[in-house]
Amino acid sequence: MPENPNIPLPPGLASQRAVYQALAERFGVLAPGETLSDELMAFAEEVARMAREDRDSGRGAE
Repeated sequence: MPENPNIPLPPGLASQRAVYQALAERFGVLAPGETLSDELMAFAEEVARMAREDRDSGRGAE
């Protein structure tokens, strides 16, 4: 599904949950206004953790 740039991302000091909520809406994972489930929040946190590990180990995308 294409990105919807009309859905704004919260400012940098927003909670991680608010950022993940906006990203899920922007990419069509959630309809605007739906609540990010605990399961999707856990998934987003794990993806972010794995990306940090890859970046820190030098295994990031080339």
